[in-house]
Amino acid sequence: MGQNFKEMPKEEIKKHVKQFLKERKVLVLCTCNENIPRATPMDFYIDKKAGPDDFNIYVGPAPGRKVKNLKANPNISIGIYTPMDTGKVQGMQITASEKNLVLLEQGDEGFEHAQKIVRGKRKLLLKVIPEKIELLDYDFVKQGYSRLQVLEF
Repeated sequence: MGQNFKEMPKEEIKKHVKQFLKERKVLVLCTCNENIPRATPMDFYIDKKAGPDDFNIYVGPAPGRKVKNLKANPNISIGIYTPMDTGKVQGMQITASEKNLVLLEQGDEGFEHAQKIVRGKRKLLLKVIPEKIELLDYDFVKQGYSRLQVLEF
């Protein structure tokens, strides 16, 4: 990070992260097993009633390789971005590991709450509690901040 650019105050970063998540609907969930990565585009949801420090993301994964990968290697990365044709350079990287991934099935504590957040009836829900959120936005430079801002939990 250049000498002229600085870290944004934490509360301001949080507001930008919340706004970014509210304005988008699709993420790319990256999993890996036996050194073979898999990137899966998926709809995602956030709890619109959540407090300012809740950045949890919910997805409804269909059973398949990504779920097998999650169970074998519970370290994930999530990418969310603004399409380049908007003229903006913006992207978010979210990192989470085993202690912050919750696979929920019918009957599990928290499933009904998560089901209310995610559109459509699901048999399986994944709650991701971010450990690290990196938000890249070239517009931050105009405000005197580094284009990359990081929230760690």
